[in-house]
Amino acid sequence: MVGNIFLSALGLSALSCAVVAALAVRHRTVPGARPLVVLSLAEFWWIAFYAGELLAESQTRTFLFARFEWVGVVVLPLAWIAFVFEYTGRTEYLTRTRWAVLAIVPAVTLVAALFAYEGAIRTPVQTTAYGGVTALTGGFGPGMWLFALFTWLVVASGAILLVEFILEQRSLYRGRAAALVGAAVVPIAASYVFATDLVPTAVFDPTPIAFALSSLLAVVAIVEYDMFSRMPVSSHLASGTAVDAIDDPVFVLDTGSVVVDCNPAACALVGTDRESLLGRHADDVAVLADLADDATATTVSVEDEDGTAHYDVQTAPIDGDDDHVFGEVVTLRDVTERRERKQRLDGLNEVLRATLQEEMDTVQRVVDDGDTISDVAVLRERVSVALDVSDRAGELATMVSPESEPPADIVPIIHEEIDAAREWRPDVTFVLEASLGEWAYCSGLFEPVFRVSLRHAAERSLAADTDSVVGIAVTAEAETVTVTVSDTGDPLTEHEQTVLLHGAEPRPADSDDMGRWLVNWGVEQAGGTVSAGTDGRHTVLELTFPRTSAE
Repeated sequence: MVGNIFLSALGLSALSCAVVAALAVRHRTVPGARPLVVLSLAEFWWIAFYAGELLAESQTRTFLFARFEWVGVVVLPLAWIAFVFEYTGRTEYLTRTRWAVLAIVPAVTLVAALFAYEGAIRTPVQTTAYGGVTALTGGFGPGMWLFALFTWLVVASGAILLVEFILEQRSLYRGRAAALVGAAVVPIAASYVFATDLVPTAVFDPTPIAFALSSLLAVVAIVEYDMFSRMPVSSHLASGTAVDAIDDPVFVLDTGSVVVDCNPAACALVGTDRESLLGRHADDVAVLADLADDATATTVSVEDEDGTAHYDVQTAPIDGDDDHVFGEVVTLRDVTERRERKQRLDGLNEVLRATLQEEMDTVQRVVDDGDTISDVAVLRERVSVALDVSDRAGELATMVSPESEPPADIVPIIHEEIDAAREWRPDVTFVLEASLGEWAYCSGLFEPVFRVSLRHAAERSLAADTDSVVGIAVTAEAETVTVTVSDTGDPLTEHEQTVLLHGAEPRPADSDDMGRWLVNWGVEQAGGTVSAGTDGRHTVLELTFPRTSAE
């Protein structure tokens, strides 16, 4: 009677294992599903062979089933820990080396069970007829105790990880994780009771049924808490992914100023891989050493083959509790472009101030001292210069607007600017040679840069003794657009070329010089290039912009 009840319980246990395996197979792409399949099949194997052991008609067959049931038994702790690590997002810790170490005890135990069962697993081995079935009884050998301790340690470790997972997830995934913790505790308790003989009269090993009960708890987690439909995101995994996605370099230092973590941007800045960077003291990392030398530094500069990059420094302590700080997070924000822009704007601001001051001083002297027609002409000239400076300042405001300029279709821009220039300077001939299609998009800075370049060319052509002609040629390549503006004026002076090509400081009271500076700045900000020269008859300016999509 008792035997039949126990066999019925084994049958239900085997069924529950099969159900869990089937559910896990249906969701095998979900983290944790494949180890759960292996775990359930190993339990099924153990239950099936344990039932064969009980129902065997001879002692030889009983021993045979007893030996081979260990094929499933030794897989259980490995499958369990694989499930926990995968489910909680910690698979990176299970390296091949660690797997090899974990597999040592199960492998040794399996060899002992197959070839030295009596002595290693059971000692002495005897059979006892009870309740209509035959069960193996006797003491446990060293192999059994070694594997039992290993299993308890592994399963308990997995349960601790799940408890930690419950605490960090709070109420979000607490129900399913609690069910999984129960799934770990039940077989440990049953195995401990049987191995330590807490119930002296126990003949049957309840551990297979206990593992089956743990499978039922897994079913609860799957069905009741929708385990395979809403996979949890571990907070450490989510935060790690978020940090890796940050474009700014991030270093994590412990209290000894040793690098314990970093993101790909930090590795790129230092010029090494993550494994080489971890464990290094801050003094051995150039950018961090600069900060250590000046604890109050809020910026740091880094020299590389592309020039000097400037970073704002932000540090945040890693607080463990009210009394302890476990380290700090150092974030470097690239402000190179912002700093260079400010430096250029500061320089241009000085030029604007000097120019306007000079022109207004002249106007004031004329107003105070002059009363002739020639003085009126001087006034007009100075006011004209001030207005030109104002126009250049307007172009600058457009080009350094804080809002990101949308991509510009240069086809209508070129036609509109040429039409406007013809109205502005009707005595200049504008000739367009272009092989443009319906569109060619590039940086929104193209419009002000082209406008200034076109008007400069018109002014230069008017100042020459020859016919006033401005030529515009456009070449659209797969990745770039090149606009050539030529005029019949005199070649550019060395200073003018320095301002146009290298962004040198423009001369005060020279609005054309300021315009050349703006052309250089706009092309550079758009990631393009500018060149100037002559073809023997004309002064030629080439503006090359990278092509972009319309979005």
